[in-house]
Order: sequence, then C-alpha cells, then structure tokens
Amino acid sequence: MVKIGERLHTVKTDSIYRIMLADEIDPDRTNINVPNSQQKVLDYGSDSPLVAKTLLTGKQLFEKGFLGPNFESTKAIELSFECLKNLAAMSDLATDFSRQDDNEERRLAELQIKGRSITLPSASNLEPRCKEFIQRADHALQALFAIASMFYGSKLKGWFEGLAEEVSRKHKGDSQYIGLTSDVANFCKSIRITRNCVEHRKPNERIEVSDYSLTPNNEVAPPTIAVHHPKFNQPPIPVSAYTSQVTEHIADTFEILIAFLCSRNIDASVTIPIQVVELPENQRSNKLVKYSYGMNGGNQIIPP
Repeated sequence: MVKIGERLHTVKTDSIYRIMLADEIDPDRTNINVPNSQQKVLDYGSDSPLVAKTLLTGKQLFEKGFLGPNFESTKAIELSFECLKNLAAMSDLATDFSRQDDNEERRLAELQIKGRSITLPSASNLEPRCKEFIQRADHALQALFAIASMFYGSKLKGWFEGLAEEVSRKHKGDSQYIGLTSDVANFCKSIRITRNCVEHRKPNERIEVSDYSLTPNNEVAPPTIAVHHPKFNQPPIPVSAYTSQVTEHIADTFEILIAFLCSRNIDASVTIPIQVVELPENQRSNKLVKYSYGMNGGNQIIPP
C-alpha cells in the first residue's frame, strides 16, 4: 500500500490500483450501499524495475522519518510517482519501436528482391512519437529535480548543474557525491537540450528522425534519431535502442540520486548510526528495491 497524494494505492506484481473507499465517494454516507472500489492506474507493478527504482525506492527512503520533521515525504512520494508515470509511457513507446523492428526484420528475411524493387516498411507517426518520448523524458527529470529541490531549496540555478554546484559547495571533500551529481548534470543537460531541439527547432539546433532505409549492402536499416546542437551531438542511433537506453538510464539515475540525497541529508538529531545502505538480496522485501536505511553490522545489515 502506498499513499500517493491524498489517495491510497495498492502495488500489485503487474499493476498499480487506486483505492477509493466508500467514505471518500459518499462522505455523508447518504447511501449505505456505496461500495469500496479500485481502479487500475498503471500497467506496471512491483515486478517492474521502473516501479522498484522510483516509487518503491522512494517509499522506502522517504517514509522512514530519518530526513527530519520538515521533510514532506508525501510530496516526495507523489513526485516519485510522477516520474514513474512518465517512465512507463516512455517504456511503452520503446517497446513499440523494438517490437516493430523485430517484426519487420522477420518479415524482410522472408522476402526476395524481385525486379530490382522492394517496398520498404514505414514506421507510422515516427517523428511525433519520438517527440513525445523526449518530452516525457524531460518531464520525468523535472520530477526528480523537484525532489532534489526539497533537499537543497527551490532556488537552485541551472537545473541539475545548479544541484551539482550546491553539492560541491555544501559537501566539500565528498568526491563520490560530487562526481555523481556532475555526471547526472551532464546527462540531464543532454536531455534538456534534446527537448529544446524538439520544441524550439533551429537550423543548427534540431533532431533528425529517419524512417526505415535501404543501405548499399541491400540491408534495411531501422529508424534512427540524431541530435544536432552546438553543445550536444548525438550521432544517428536506432530509435529502438535510443528509447530503451534513455528510459533505463533515467530510472537508474532516479534510484541512485535519491539514495545519495537521503544518505547525505539524514536528520542530525538521529542519535543511532543510521545510513542508507544497499541491502543484500536475501534481506530485501522486494528483490528489486536495493536501498534502505540500516546499520552496518559486519556481515549483516541491521534494519533500524
């Protein structure tokens, strides 16, 4: 069970449902026959790495009470879910691109070129779907940045570059944390530049999406995407590979960054030597949720 916003949700293995109690539907109880109800909100559940790395890791780290009385855990969990929803939509698009490539590869393997002519496949709505993917990626990172701002203030300048600067200033000597936020800033900047190329296209700042094409070796190349910008250049890469890699990278970035954010900002009034740890798999309630609070007990992590 996870409370997201004002609503209770249940995370099943393959989906997430919103729970609506009878008292919420009919607070005055004018009809005693109004039942409790549930409604599916996402086709991803606890067996999905995307859910584990965002919503469930957020629940594990934000709800425990080690971040101080002023930390708004409800808001942080809601932002985790916002990131997850965008990642789920990105994953659906990536799966569609990959499935079409596989289907066309099998179909083309059965064809023979006749009369020096072949009908190339076409990916429907290729460019709009790529643009949607890129916008979703930016929205997912906006949710992550909003969580970071809960730790370091809402006036961070320069998006994730500002976060990296603030971490360098506040955590001098913490090379691991400083290095992580620097790497995160570089990756997130590339996504923001790509989004700007979509929304504010210019001759030297644009994405280039190409449909299936025939190579000189009589091979059919899958759809590709490239980014052209003075500050970031992405050479042509198959759309299916690009979308799956970016989705996975954002999920990984979310997971590791919030683990560090929580680890480096544990409430100073906590008297026990608590820290954020990576749990051994045999100590996890969900094998995909790696991070939790604990104390290092030598050969075993001791939960608080």
